[in-house]
Amino acid sequence: MGDEKAVDLLKELLKINTTNPPGNEAEAVALIQPIFEKAGIDTEIVTYGEKREQLIATFKGSEPGKVLAFTGHLDVVPVGEIPWDYDPFGAEEADGKIYGRGASDMKSGLAAMIAAIIELKEEKAPLKGTLKFIATVGEETSSIGAEQLVNGGYADDLDAVLIGEPTGNELSIAEKGALWVRLTTIGKTGHGSTPSHGINANEHMIAILSKFQSEFEFDYEADDLLSAPTSSIDVMHGGAGTNVIPDKCTVEIDMRTLPSQNHKDIIAAIHKLIDSVREDIPELNASIEIINDMHPVKTPKDDSFVQSLVKVIEDVRGKNIEPYGFSGYTDGAFFSQVNKTFPIAVVGPGYPPVAHQPNEYVERAPFFESIKIYKKIALDFLS
Repeated sequence: MGDEKAVDLLKELLKINTTNPPGNEAEAVALIQPIFEKAGIDTEIVTYGEKREQLIATFKGSEPGKVLAFTGHLDVVPVGEIPWDYDPFGAEEADGKIYGRGASDMKSGLAAMIAAIIELKEEKAPLKGTLKFIATVGEETSSIGAEQLVNGGYADDLDAVLIGEPTGNELSIAEKGALWVRLTTIGKTGHGSTPSHGINANEHMIAILSKFQSEFEFDYEADDLLSAPTSSIDVMHGGAGTNVIPDKCTVEIDMRTLPSQNHKDIIAAIHKLIDSVREDIPELNASIEIINDMHPVKTPKDDSFVQSLVKVIEDVRGKNIEPYGFSGYTDGAFFSQVNKTFPIAVVGPGYPPVAHQPNEYVERAPFFESIKIYKKIALDFLS
């Protein structure tokens, strides 16, 4: 394919608006699928919903062997309200930087993976095993596409997974889990001038949140690659008017967890906290709903796939690297739930601090580096 054709592919991907919601990933699949088909690589489309398609491309080597997956998501987050200096879907280039929503997170990683696979095919690389490309929908909304693929058995044959999320071509081998809960309190409506005739759902929620902030503590073991678990109260809704006693209040809490933690134990601890509030407020009517449950992921540093990646990245970049972990989640949270254990790692050309930001970009140099990294690790793992 070559570097410039890879850049052209990236720019075409960036011009396709796959903002999630609604997604529109099918249009990106329509661009990518013919590239694989023309190269003689089999493809399969998995439909998630209207205009939402996932793509699996399978490059089989000359002999049977292990299965390595290159994967990433096609959707991007909204552009936001702050004006951009560049068209978010114009794929404009300036000073070695290619701008666009998804340039860092993570269409550059996808384009580099596609380029690497096509080049390996063109070079008739002597692979022993299978190299898969998996492009998912809806990673930005709880990895709904990866969940569908895992539940459908599409990951059952995998022996290693490499995700192209933005790491600046560093190597991440651990990620926090995400447990999002929605708390709801139910009261009784009434007139604001006679509050004793109603039950104020907002006040009950405040009592729960006050205790949550002052008393709730995570039970966990420190991790060598990940920072401590966190919680953040991020969404609140309650009340319909200043003169109306609110009969319902909802709050959404984002918790990021470590491999040593069990999400069921955390939910049980929140239930216990609510029960303690009920001792002071007998009429308290509160419930918990889980709205996102992404497991933590961690691959040991001494795993052979990780060690191979370290060597490959160091060879390509000419510098020493140290595997690390990051606080966000990836589709790896679902790939890790397959009924077999295999390494999951993240390497991508995008620059993490500009992901989801105005004027998101990827630089040419790391983009080209990542193509080399992907090619070398495929040759190494499938040798």
